[in-house]
Amino acid sequence: MTPLAGFIIAIVAGWIVPDARRAAAIVIIPWAAVLAAQTWIIAAGRAVSPPSTVSQFPQAVGYWAVQAVFLALALGIAWQLAALRARRAVPSSAAGGTGRRMAVASGLLATASAVFAVAWLLDSAPVRHHATEGAPPVPGVAGMALCIATFAVLSVLTLRHRRAAARARAAAVVLGTGLTAPGARR
Repeated sequence: MTPLAGFIIAIVAGWIVPDARRAAAIVIIPWAAVLAAQTWIIAAGRAVSPPSTVSQFPQAVGYWAVQAVFLALALGIAWQLAALRARRAVPSSAAGGTGRRMAVASGLLATASAVFAVAWLLDSAPVRHHATEGAPPVPGVAGMALCIATFAVLSVLTLRHRRAAARARAAAVVLGTGLTAPGARR
C-alpha cells in the first residue's frame, strides 16, 4: 500500500507545489500516515504478511528498510516533478486555466487514493494463513512498478536538462571569450 500511496502523494505534491523542496517535504506527513495504517493492519493480523513482519526484530528490519526505500522514491518523484514543472513554468499572466488543471488533477488523484484506501480496508480481514514467502499484494506490486518507472523517467529528464544547461553555459562562456568550444564546427 505504501508504494502506491507514495506514488499518488508524490504526483499530487510535485504537480501542485512549484518548489521542489517543499513538494518533497509535503510528501512526508501523508506518507507516514499511510505507513502507520499499513503497519497497524499488518500488526493486527489483517494482511497477507504475518504480524511478526512489523514487530519482531529480524523480520522488522527488512520491512522498515523497504519502507525507507519507498519513501525515498516518493520524495525523489515529488522533488523531480516539481523541478521539471518549475523549469517549464509559464509566466502567471499567460498561464490561463492552470488553477483549474491543478484542481482537476488533485481531485482525480485524491479520488483514486480514496478508492484504493477504501478497497484496501474493505478487503482486509483477519487472515488465517499468512504468506511467509513475502509475496506483496497486487496493489503493492503496481505501486512499486509505478514508483520505479516514474523515478527513472524523471531522473533521465533531469539529467538531460542538466547536460543541456551545462552545454549552454559553456557556449555562453566561449562566445564571451571569442574561443571555439571543444567539438564545435567552424
